[in-house]
Amino acid sequence: MTMTPEAPPSDVPPSSRGAWWYAGLALFAATAALAIFVFYLGGFSFLLSDSSASFTVEWVLAQARVHPEASAIVLGNSTAAEGFRPNWFKSHGTGAVALNLGVPSGWIYLWQRMFETVLGYGIRPRSAIVMLTPEIVSSTDFDFLLNDLAMLKTVVGARDLVSLAPYAASPRHYVDYAVDVVARPVLFRAEMRDFVTHPIGRLREAKHVHDWIHTFTRQSPMIETDNKASVCEAEPLRQLDQTIEKYRGENNPLLADLERVKAGYSIRVHQPLRLDARKMELLRRLLAEISAHHIAPFVTEAPFWDPDFDQYPEAYRNQFSAAVRRIVESVPGAVYLPKLDVDCTMMLDTVHLNRKGGEIFTEYLGSRVL
Repeated sequence: MTMTPEAPPSDVPPSSRGAWWYAGLALFAATAALAIFVFYLGGFSFLLSDSSASFTVEWVLAQARVHPEASAIVLGNSTAAEGFRPNWFKSHGTGAVALNLGVPSGWIYLWQRMFETVLGYGIRPRSAIVMLTPEIVSSTDFDFLLNDLAMLKTVVGARDLVSLAPYAASPRHYVDYAVDVVARPVLFRAEMRDFVTHPIGRLREAKHVHDWIHTFTRQSPMIETDNKASVCEAEPLRQLDQTIEKYRGENNPLLADLERVKAGYSIRVHQPLRLDARKMELLRRLLAEISAHHIAPFVTEAPFWDPDFDQYPEAYRNQFSAAVRRIVESVPGAVYLPKLDVDCTMMLDTVHLNRKGGEIFTEYLGSRVL
C-alpha cells in the first residue's frame, strides 16, 4: 500500500492568507475606481492647472456653456484666440454674442470637436467663422492630431474612435491615436508627472482653476488679450538679433516684446511649405459638417506680417489662397472673406494681432457676418 506524503504545514494561516488576498483585491478595485473617476468621469478637474494643455479648452467651453444664445462662433488657433475680440463684437455691433473658440496650436480636428461640443450644449449659432493660417493645410513633421488629442483629453470619448478615422494617415497611425483615446491616462502624463512631484501644490492650483472656471456667468465679460505692443519695434525683421542685443544693453522695457517676435519668427522663417491634399479634404469636411447643421461657414485667412516674404513665400501664399477659395466654393453656403490688409501697427508679432489690430479685424468680420 502506497502512502501519499502529507504536504508540509503552511506558515501562513488560511484565514490570514485570505485576508491579504481580499485586501489586495480591495486596493486594486479602489485604484481602478479612482482612475475611472479621474480620467473618464470628470475628476480630471482636480489635476488641471493653468499650465495644462487642456486649460484653454476648459475655460473656452466654460464660457460657451453660459451663452446658449450665441449667434456666432469663431474657430481657429492662437491667431483666432488673440485676434478676435468678442466683447468688442458685442458692444460695437448689434449686441449679438460671439464665442471665441480659438485655441493656441489647435488644428482641424480640435475645431471639429469644439464645434460638436458646443452643439451638444444646445448652442445653435447662425454663423461660424473659420480662421486659417498657411500652415494648417501644409505638409509638416509636426503631429497636429496628437497635439489636438492632448488638448482635448478632457473632452474625448468613445465617439472619437469613429471621428479619428479620416484624420489618421494610415491604419497604423489610427491605432496609435485610438490607443491614446482608450488609455486616456496616457494623455494626462504631464499632469500626472507634476502631481507626483508636487502633489499638494498641484491640488491647490487645480482647486483655484476649478473654482475660477465655475465663476463664469452670462454677465461675465469674455476673456480677451490686451496686448498693445507692435511688431514695428522689431523692424527690420532680418536685423532682429542686432535690435534685441541693442535693447538688452539699454535695458529697454520693450525687450520682452521683441523676444516674443523672434521666437515666432525664427520658427517660421524659411519653413518648408507645401499644400497637403489630405488636409485640404479634412478642411472641406469640416465646412460641410458646419453647413449641414444650417450654420453658415465664413472662411478667412488670418492676417500676418511678412514684408520680406521669408516666412510665407509669395508662390505659396497664392497657392494657399487659391486652394482655400476652391474648398469654400465646393461647400454649399460657405463664404470666403478676403484676408484683411494690415500694417505693423496692428500686429503684436508676425502672426498675432495686437489690441488695435484685433478691434479692426473684429469689426471687419462683424460687418460681414451679422
